[in-house]
Formats: sequence, C-alpha cells, structure tokens
Amino acid sequence: MIDKDAFCEKITENEKAMYYLAFSVVKNDADAAEVLSESIYRAYKNLDTLKSVKSFKPWILRIVHNTAVELIRKDSKVIPIQEVEASQAVPVKDDTSIALRSAVESLKQPYRTVVVLYYYENLSVGQIAEITNSTAIAVKQQLSRARKMLRELLKEDFKNE
Repeated sequence: MIDKDAFCEKITENEKAMYYLAFSVVKNDADAAEVLSESIYRAYKNLDTLKSVKSFKPWILRIVHNTAVELIRKDSKVIPIQEVEASQAVPVKDDTSIALRSAVESLKQPYRTVVVLYYYENLSVGQIAEITNSTAIAVKQQLSRARKMLRELLKEDFKNE
C-alpha cells in the first residue's frame, strides 16, 4: 500500500506523462485538464488496487487513458485536430523535431496514443497493451502502422520544403 505523501510524489513525477497521454487522446487543454483531475481522483480512490509502487506509472497511465476515452465517448463529439502551440507540445530542439511532433499529433487514434507511450514515455509494448486494454500483438501492429504513416507524412513535409 502507498501512503498519501508517496501518492502525491508519484503523481508529480508522472504529471507530464499523464498530461501528454490525455492531450494525445482528447486534443485540447480543457479536456486534458479534466481528464487529469478525474484520473487523479479515481487513482486515489482505488489506491488499494495498485499492486506495487514499481507499477505506478503504467497503472496511472491506464487510468488516464481509460478516463480520456470515456470522456470522448461521453461527449460523443468530434474533436477537431488543432494546431498545438509550442508551449503545449513536448519541448523540441529543431525543425525536424517540430515536424515529427506535428506528424505524431496528426495521427488518428489508436496510433497517436501508442506512439506517445512508446517513444515519448519509453513504455514497453506489454505496458502499452495493459494501459490500452489491448494485446501486445495489436500494439506492435499499431506501432508498425504508425511508423509507416509517420514516414509518409514526414516524406511529404520535407518534399514541400
């Protein structure tokens, strides 16, 4: 069991990962903030389901993912793909990183989520499968398809320059 102080510490450690995942699903700040607050509440309420402190990150990210998907289903609205301002995006270092982040943001679900979790959060295929309630084979397929889509998107971007 994890105590209140340790829970707050773990939330702080994983705050960026939680935000990036929520934002990658809901695509706007207001909904991402709502997903985060609801996820933290749900996590605290169900803290007894956490098997070990070591598995906190996959556990909390699964809650964030499920909450974000639930919000989209509940609202049953189409969320437009918006331009992500630099302050909202993952910090980037050069034009290539900007183009890559923009290409990732343009991917549809579930491809965007698996790319964010795998490449930006460094989670394993197994952990992603657990978070997204999927299988490892499905996650591998989604990553492969996402890479192919990103390759095409980036090829077009650099042809146009």
